[in-house]
Amino acid sequence: MSLLTIALLSVVAVTMPLNSRAVTLNDNDYVRIGVPNLPQAVSFFQDVLDCQLVGPISTASNTLKDTSESRLLACESGSIVELFDNHAAASPSPLRRATQSGNEPVQFISGNVANADQWLRRAGVRVVGSPQKLKSGPFTGMTVVNFISPWGLQLQLVGLDTNVATTGH
Repeated sequence: MSLLTIALLSVVAVTMPLNSRAVTLNDNDYVRIGVPNLPQAVSFFQDVLDCQLVGPISTASNTLKDTSESRLLACESGSIVELFDNHAAASPSPLRRATQSGNEPVQFISGNVANADQWLRRAGVRVVGSPQKLKSGPFTGMTVVNFISPWGLQLQLVGLDTNVATTGH
């Protein structure tokens, strides 16, 4: 983690009110994600997941192309998502199932997965299946919904709400 990232995380921890965003990372305060199109990814995390851009933005331009190659976004409870531009990397391999080793989805916590599922669908996000109540593992009894970012990243909402009608998993 760079010195700038550590400094910004310190500022965010002091200034971000709790429960001010729609989602938070599960069991993690920070995740770094390589994306092929940085402006698209920032827009997705802001518009769909209600994360907020953190740090300075170039005042000379309204686009991200004139600024640094990574962006920090704060989600609920101060969780930080760092998006970095990796468009020069080799094309990504085809999507694999989240259950395959090394390809676990990035998990976010949501207060209401059923409502979040409807929101994602209305926003045009590719949702995989319907909300499922897990019957085993560390999230037993919790509801999850899987969805895919525009660039193919597998994401998952884990619900804190346990009284949701689901199809089971």
